Amino acid sequence: MRFPSWLVWYKKPEYRDIKEYANTVSSGVRSLSPEGRKTAIPSRLTLDRILENKTCSPMSLYDFYMYLKYIEFSAENLEFYIWFKNYESSYAKSLMVADEKDYGYINNGSESTASVTNIRSVEESDEDLEVETLARISQLISTDAICSSKSGCGRVMVPANFQNNSVPSLNVLSPGPVNRNELDTVIDLFLSAGGEKELNIPPALRQQAIADLRTSSHPAALKPVADHVYGLLRNCSHRNFVRLGVGNGTFETLCVATLLGICNTIAGFLVVLLRAFVPFRGAHTMWEAFAAWPLWWLGISLILSGMRGSCFFLLLFSRRQRLPWERFDDNTGTLSNEGGFLKALSRLMIFDRRLRVKEKHLRRLQRKVVLQSLLGGSVFASACVLLFILLPIWRETVG
Repeated sequence: MRFPSWLVWYKKPEYRDIKEYANTVSSGVRSLSPEGRKTAIPSRLTLDRILENKTCSPMSLYDFYMYLKYIEFSAENLEFYIWFKNYESSYAKSLMVADEKDYGYINNGSESTASVTNIRSVEESDEDLEVETLARISQLISTDAICSSKSGCGRVMVPANFQNNSVPSLNVLSPGPVNRNELDTVIDLFLSAGGEKELNIPPALRQQAIADLRTSSHPAALKPVADHVYGLLRNCSHRNFVRLGVGNGTFETLCVATLLGICNTIAGFLVVLLRAFVPFRGAHTMWEAFAAWPLWWLGISLILSGMRGSCFFLLLFSRRQRLPWERFDDNTGTLSNEGGFLKALSRLMIFDRRLRVKEKHLRRLQRKVVLQSLLGGSVFASACVLLFILLPIWRETVG
């Protein structure tokens, strides 16, 4: 029997340390976790949808990149995977064009002059190639991909159906059209030990990929590396990203909201105890226990929403504060706000900017959090009222 989705209690995804997880996988202590059916990730906010750029702010592809860059410090995983999917798609299209033009390829482990595109002169420095390659990767994850109210969720920057791409084995492949200089640059950046964007992958996987790329430029040589990187994104980075992204308030705002909830809950107990024992026990009717119900209801609702990283009041209006990665200036890599006490004060809800949640599926999830918090608060308040009514402290229960 399956319950309606709004009845299934939302629980934040468990946090995983990307460095610890990647190190244990690379050292062979554990293997990549398979993608199971039971997950705390909403079906409309999965990693595949984000990579296909089918989600909007604050869960867009660019938001994911900014999170990896400034919060988790593992942007190289997404950069390599985005480049690989683009390279894989371009390779397949180039082969189709070559077949249509009836190009002849030399199947001897080296690429013919007709199959090599955009080859640069040998005098061009490796540094220039690296800068240009990284610039091309950044274009695939640029702010142009952010959705807007007029254009929907932006254009798709990455080919869809990532997991179902079938690639023949390396031993039957002939070289295809490829920018070999760019491929060598990617090897230096992502695969070579000590590279600027070195991936945290098992040594055997790294060595095998480099060895295969010496004789072939087919994407299948990099497919195992891409699958490993995708596993790291899915099992660590994405779940941590959703854990923060579903929340709509800063740490300071959540602390204030949760503290307000605790105060309301305590005030509810004080009200009912004062009505029960002042001026003496049995002075008031049992129905006065309902005076504390609104305080308990609001207090527990605030606490339940705060425990899941959301500010109750912002949830009611589908608004949010800037998330941690949105407070960085991508041009300087520094926080856009000034430091100190004024910075902490400015991050409170009443002072900070409040933005609209553009991702409709995230708005639905946040409304679900609101309804569940209200329901949980009403159940707690009703249970407390029932408990106090049954105690022998009221006029009707005192003999």
